[in-house]
Amino acid sequence: MRPTTPADAGAIDRACYIDPVNHPEAATSPRVTTIYVIYPRARGTIGIRGSHPPLSWERTTPPTRSDGDLYVFEVHVPDGETLDVKLVRGEEDWAHGRNYVIHAGDHLHLEPAFDRTSCELRDPVEIVDGDSRLTYQLLLPPSYGEQDNKRYPVIYAQDGQALWADSVDPFGVWRLDETLNGLYELAAIDEVIVVAINTSERRLERLSPVADPHYGGGDAHEHLRMIADVLKPGLDRELRTKPGPAETAVMGSSMGGLFSLYAVWNRPDVFGKAICLSSSFWWNNRWLIRSVQTAPSPRPVIYMDSGAALNPEEPKPSAHDGFHHTRAMHRALSRAGYTYPELHWLTFPGHSHGAAAWAARVTIPLQLLFPPPSVETS
Repeated sequence: MRPTTPADAGAIDRACYIDPVNHPEAATSPRVTTIYVIYPRARGTIGIRGSHPPLSWERTTPPTRSDGDLYVFEVHVPDGETLDVKLVRGEEDWAHGRNYVIHAGDHLHLEPAFDRTSCELRDPVEIVDGDSRLTYQLLLPPSYGEQDNKRYPVIYAQDGQALWADSVDPFGVWRLDETLNGLYELAAIDEVIVVAINTSERRLERLSPVADPHYGGGDAHEHLRMIADVLKPGLDRELRTKPGPAETAVMGSSMGGLFSLYAVWNRPDVFGKAICLSSSFWWNNRWLIRSVQTAPSPRPVIYMDSGAALNPEEPKPSAHDGFHHTRAMHRALSRAGYTYPELHWLTFPGHSHGAAAWAARVTIPLQLLFPPPSVETS
């Protein structure tokens, strides 16, 4: 029997998979908790252990039923009680991450990893197209080497030279790899592939859509072309990506945030999500704010934020973090037809313009835009 993947879970034998949306009686069961697990059968058999009866930490309970790569566990949990559970492969291998705490009537969808406990950072790669060059690094999630049939959302992140815990950048680092490892351990988000694009050279030119009278620039159209038309098609062939715009994001801070909104606005056929932290919407007399007149189709999801000085009389511009420019962009997007949940706008009093602030709050857009997989979305 061919492997069963999350994408075709709805087509399997209904005796093996009960859809709680179309079968509400399953979702409202007062005692039965159902756990759906996707894992390649060729890599080992999946069982479950737990903190108290009907499960045990010493004894593996086999699935109630299975079909290909899908394992289904039905656990009777008394009303009002909780049960810690963890998946095992064979008899020795425990799944990565913390215990799951389940309750009566719960439904879980799990796609575990056993061989890795952290992301895999690959070496930098340079691509050349005509006179344009681009260097990137891949950060692959823990399950990528095991979940042979799983496809992953992708984030194209600017300022790749400052994203990792071991990065050396004079303006600070995000430690994004450590942040993602922590979110994966908690199963707080879906696993994603991060494509970190180095923008240390000609940064202002590459990330600015138009020239600024004081700073010049204006080459973002070429940077966008390299990502959308050269880099992304190649990675979609090489990796198990989810190539559609709904599963493809562009992310950045400061000038990278400006570029990210410019990218989704001009290439919604490629990028369906933008994460814009402390964006430089002031660029060229707020050109991008004045440009967002009619929302593109399909309409991308946008997250944007900024810090804000605690004291309105604070003389340092970095302490204000462009708050009023981001607020103006929110008004412009609202006039263009944007509403929640397509548009998220948050402000962080006391946060200044710097990598430490972006590292502290990047967990928010990651959780908003990449929630963990569920039974309903399988």
